[in-house]
Amino acid sequence: MIESTNFRQINEIEKEIISKSLSKISPKIMQILIRSKKKLYISLIESNLKTNYPTIYLISNESLNRLDLIEFKTKIYSAGLYFGFIKKGDFYFSLEGAEFLYKQGIFSEFKRLHLNIKGEKSVLYGNNILKNMVIKTPSNLQKGDFLLIFNNMNEILAIAQSKVDSIVIQHLKPNDIIAFTLNDKGIYLREKQ
Repeated sequence: MIESTNFRQINEIEKEIISKSLSKISPKIMQILIRSKKKLYISLIESNLKTNYPTIYLISNESLNRLDLIEFKTKIYSAGLYFGFIKKGDFYFSLEGAEFLYKQGIFSEFKRLHLNIKGEKSVLYGNNILKNMVIKTPSNLQKGDFLLIFNNMNEILAIAQSKVDSIVIQHLKPNDIIAFTLNDKGIYLREKQ
C-alpha cells in the first residue's frame, strides 16, 4: 500500500550518483543532458515493498509546464521518460533512456551487437547473449563494455554488458556467453500484471 509520494527535481547528491554511474558508460551523457535543457526528476514512493527504489525520469520543459498546472502535486509519481533507478548508491540506466539518447544521436560511439532471429527471441525471454546468436560484433569490444543490442531490422532490443573481449570471441564455443543482458523489451510481457 502506498503511504506517500515525493516527486521532485533531483538534488545534488542524487545528481552525483547518477553522474558517477553514467560516466562509466560515457563521460558525455551528463554534459549532453545539461545542454538538452531536460530535467531529471526523482520519484520516491514510501511503501512496504523492499524492492521499491527511487526512480528517475527525464522531463522536457514542456512537460514541466504541464506539471505546474496540476493542483494535486502529491499524487504525481511519474512523468516524462523513465530514465532508470537508484539502488544502494548506484544509478541503473534504463533501456528507455538508452534508446532515447541513441535516437538523439548521442550514443554513436556505443558498441552494438546485432542478433539473429534466434538471438532476438532468446533475449526477449530474458536470456543472456550466446555466440551463436550474434550476427555482428564490434571489432574493439572489451570485457565490461556497455552494449546496445539490435535485431536484424536494426531495432533496439536490450542493453547488455560484454563478458569477453573481441579477440576471445572467435575461440568460444557456440553456446558460450558473450554478454549479460541487463534489460530487455520483453520484460514488460514477463512481469506480473
